[in-house]
Amino acid sequence: MTPSLQNISLKGKRILVVDDDSVILNTIAIMLRNSGMLPIAATGGEEALVQLHEASPDIILLDYMMPGMNGVDVYKKIRQDDTYALYRNTPVIMLTAKTENDEEQKELLQMGMSAYLLKPFGYKELVNIISNVLTLHESRLENLRLHAQVSEIKNYLQSVLDGITDFISVQDASFNIRNYNKSTADVFFTEEYPASKGFEHTVEGVKCYERYFGRESACEHCPALTTVEFSQAYASEISNGGRYFQISTFPVLNESKRTEYFIEIIKDITERKDLEQQLVESVKLASVGTLAAGVAHEINNPLSIILGFAQTMLNETAPDHRLHKDLRIIEQEATRCAKVVKDLLTFARPGRMEKSESNIVELMQTSIGLLRHFIKKNEIAITENYAIEVPALWIDPKKMQQVLINVLLNAIESMPKGGALGVLINYDAAAEKVILQISDTGCGIPEDKISKIFDPFFTTKTNKGTGLGLSICRSIIKEHLGTVSVKSGVDEGTTFYIQLPAKGLK
Repeated sequence: MTPSLQNISLKGKRILVVDDDSVILNTIAIMLRNSGMLPIAATGGEEALVQLHEASPDIILLDYMMPGMNGVDVYKKIRQDDTYALYRNTPVIMLTAKTENDEEQKELLQMGMSAYLLKPFGYKELVNIISNVLTLHESRLENLRLHAQVSEIKNYLQSVLDGITDFISVQDASFNIRNYNKSTADVFFTEEYPASKGFEHTVEGVKCYERYFGRESACEHCPALTTVEFSQAYASEISNGGRYFQISTFPVLNESKRTEYFIEIIKDITERKDLEQQLVESVKLASVGTLAAGVAHEINNPLSIILGFAQTMLNETAPDHRLHKDLRIIEQEATRCAKVVKDLLTFARPGRMEKSESNIVELMQTSIGLLRHFIKKNEIAITENYAIEVPALWIDPKKMQQVLINVLLNAIESMPKGGALGVLINYDAAAEKVILQISDTGCGIPEDKISKIFDPFFTTKTNKGTGLGLSICRSIIKEHLGTVSVKSGVDEGTTFYIQLPAKGLK
C-alpha cells in the first residue's frame, strides 16, 4: 500500500544540503536538526559529489545558483554519469529564487527532479516539502515493486499460454493411438518421439485412455464414442485428476462411409479457468501503479508548495486582513485536493457491494482529477458539463469510480496526439435516470467490433490490456440496475452512454 504523508518519519533521515552561502547552509542545517534529521553540508557542486559517495543521503537539497558547478550541472551529473548511478534515483529538491526558465525546469522535472522550493522559505515549508518528497519517493519504490509484480504475472501468464498447445493424435476405432504430434509426445511420449519423422511416426497397441488418463476403459462422455458410432464430429469436456480437457474428435471415413480412424484434439483448459481471477487482479495492480505515479507527479509536488505558502501567509496575516479569508479558502481547497491521493486504491479493491448515498458528479470530478496528468500529457482539451440538480445515487462509490476511470482512461489512450474529451451528466426526471456521457475524438472503433467490446478478453489495443476492463464495467453497471451503450466509428471518435436509476436501489 502506498504510504500516507502522516506515516513518513523524518527522524534520522540523512539530508545532503548544497549551497555556497554559509549563512543559508547553517540555517537549513539548524531547521533540519530541529526536525530530527541529519544534515550533511556541502558548499559547492564538486564537494556535493564527493559527499554523495560518503554520506549516501536519503534526499538532496540543491542550490540552483552556485559558482563553478551550479545546481543544474550537479543534478545532470548525478543523473547521467555512471559514476553516480547508485544515487541516480535519490530525491532532489532544487532551491531557487528564480521563477523563470520554465523550459529548463520542465526539462529537469522530466529527468526526475522531485520538486522546486522557492526562496525565501521557512521551517514549515522546508519540512513539509521534504516530507512530501520522501513520501512520493516511497510511493514510487512501492509502485516499482507493483510494476515488477505485474510484469512477473504477465510473463507467467504468457509462458503458460505459450505452453498450452493442442494434443493431436490419430486413432483407430478401437482407440489405439496410431500417430501423434510433438506436443503430445512432449507430454505423453517423452522418450519415444523421433523428431526427424514427426507426425509420420506410428505406434501400435497404445490406447489413448491408458496413456493420457491412466484408465482401463474409455472416459465417460468421451466424444470419440459418438464419432465412431455415428461417423460425425463431436466435442465434449471431461475432467481427470483435477484437470479439465476439451476434446474434439473428427471421423476419417473408409469407402463404406464408416469411421475407420478419427482425429482427436485435446486442449487442456485448466489454466484458462484458473487464470481469469489472476488476470483481473493484474489489471487492478497495473492501474494502481499507473495512476499513483500520475497523481503523485501532477498533484502532490505543486500541492505541497501551495499549502506551504498559504499556511505561511496565513500565519503572517491578521484575521481581519482582507486576504485572510481567501488564504483560508486556498488552504482548505488544497487540503481537499490531497484526498485525491487516498482515492487511488479505492476503485481497485475487490469485494462485495458496499452501497451508500453518493454524488455521481463528485465521483466523476475525482476520477478526472486522478487522470489529469495523462490528460495534460496527451494535450487533450476537456469539457465538463453537469446538470444543476443531479440527485444522489444509492451506489457503491468504489466500484462506480472504477467504471468511470476505465472509460475515461480508454478515451485518453485513444487520443495519444491530442484531441477533445467531453463529459456530460444529466438527470431525466421523467424516467428517473441519471445519464452519463463520455465522448472523445480519438481513433474510434470499427463497426464490426463494437458489439464485441464488452466481451471478456476482447481488446482493440495492440500488445496492451487484457480485454477485461469493459467487461468488468458492464458487470458493475448491471449490478446497479443500469445500462451502458456505445456509439463509435473509425476516425469519428467514441461516445459511451451510461444510465443509472435514480431511485429504488435501496
